[in-house]
Amino acid sequence: MENNFIQLVRKMMTKFIGGEQSGDKLSTEVRPEDYSTGFSSVFKAWRDSVKDILTTDATRSDKYDQYLYLDRNLAEATASLNIYADNVVSGTVDGDDSYYVYVDEENQDIAELEKIIEDVEAKTKIKDQIWDISRDLIRDGDVFREVVIEKEDGQLSISKLKSLPTKEIKANVDDRGAFKDEKIPYFQVTDDSKDPIQFDWWRIIHFKIGSDVYGVDRSLFANSSLRIGRQLIWVNECLVLARLSRAWQRNAYMIDVGKLSGQDAFDHVRKFMNNMKTKKVIANSTTGRTSIIDNPPLPDEDIGIPVGENSKADVKTISGDTNIGNIDDVKYLQNGFLIATTTPKAYISLEEGVNGKATLGQIDVQFARQVRRRQQSLIPGLRAFYWLAFKLAGKDPDAFKWSIVFPELATTDEMLKWEMVRIKAEIARVLVVDVGVVNNEWVLRELLGFDDEEVGKYQAIAPVDSQDTVQLPPELASMVRRDPEIRAMLYDFRDVVKGRARREEELRNKRPLGIAREDHVRS
Repeated sequence: MENNFIQLVRKMMTKFIGGEQSGDKLSTEVRPEDYSTGFSSVFKAWRDSVKDILTTDATRSDKYDQYLYLDRNLAEATASLNIYADNVVSGTVDGDDSYYVYVDEENQDIAELEKIIEDVEAKTKIKDQIWDISRDLIRDGDVFREVVIEKEDGQLSISKLKSLPTKEIKANVDDRGAFKDEKIPYFQVTDDSKDPIQFDWWRIIHFKIGSDVYGVDRSLFANSSLRIGRQLIWVNECLVLARLSRAWQRNAYMIDVGKLSGQDAFDHVRKFMNNMKTKKVIANSTTGRTSIIDNPPLPDEDIGIPVGENSKADVKTISGDTNIGNIDDVKYLQNGFLIATTTPKAYISLEEGVNGKATLGQIDVQFARQVRRRQQSLIPGLRAFYWLAFKLAGKDPDAFKWSIVFPELATTDEMLKWEMVRIKAEIARVLVVDVGVVNNEWVLRELLGFDDEEVGKYQAIAPVDSQDTVQLPPELASMVRRDPEIRAMLYDFRDVVKGRARREEELRNKRPLGIAREDHVRS
């Protein structure tokens, strides 16, 4: 009798991971040697198939495949990439719809520059592409776009940005990472072409994370999240298998076989059980004939047990595995994956009690740093794009000041207020005094080290106390600064304040140019 369970699991594994990435599919044929090996042979075939995809000793091309595999097969990975891309493009709180090119308001050619920017953005739809570019950059660490230039009314201009396969693009560098030919910095190697396709320096834009030749090792998954993600996929598949094989409730039929014994008794039980199976009528479209077959047996198939003539025929219920709902191992790996990718659980609705403003404020501070670094990684590629657009339009991009600025990240006035309250509360805990004893001005001056101008500026942001400032002895202030919790909060608060100050300075007397990004529904 065929080992039907092995056949079912093999078919399931073919559906789940059957060669989409590796090019090989598991065989659904049940061989005689499989009868004795049982589930272990199925698991080994499954493990070997996935091992080719998620090996730790991988080339650059293999790493892209590994990252893509996580994106396609792990919901937590997909959600993390979407969350990062959303926040990179539109900011974390009340941000603009996308980045803008800022130019000094006093620039005499600002109207002409605005027309150049709007025209190139309308033709290439770069602001509609920036979400996809950002997401792919965070996942792979590298994104390549080919610049297509056409002549219109006698004027050369960028007409399109063409996506290029990341795996096929190679940097023309030596062993030290220096470009061999600055005029031909990149080339493309395809399976169809014998000779590589060379790109002039202006034809390709390389978005990358980090300062290395490639950004593949700075991907969101270029850390322990790759290993944990692989384990999480395996555990999820095992969870499905466990439910298909161990969670079913079945019936055991105690069948009276009379005086039959041995093989005759088992044949009688098999005949009884076969008669209970559901039948299917299959029509042959070629011959027009029909045939009746049994439904394929499943793990929830009822079983029959022969009993002697003096035993009572009966039907008993065999319950499924009562421990099937214990998924602590899945939650453990899920938490580890989100920690490795620094994705706040609150952002993907996996954490309870996250409606408090102080909780969300602290999450924003930590998460905003990660998003800001990835925003900065997009700017060099965008500058190369607009630099070329200005050059083709006859404007020297090096003759005037211009910058690319992304939406603000988690630095609203309300957040600064809550951070100030938290810092003061911790100071009160350390000094064992009431919160009102130490007010905002003392915190701003003594702990954050702000000067008179900064105190006057940010005092208006933080809630003002009615009580007078208490001048604590220097040794107490030093003790407060050494407290690890307060040090962490001071660092967070300074990061928020300094980030806002830098942004305000960069945008002073500058005007944003460009068109608003069209809203698209993304799955």
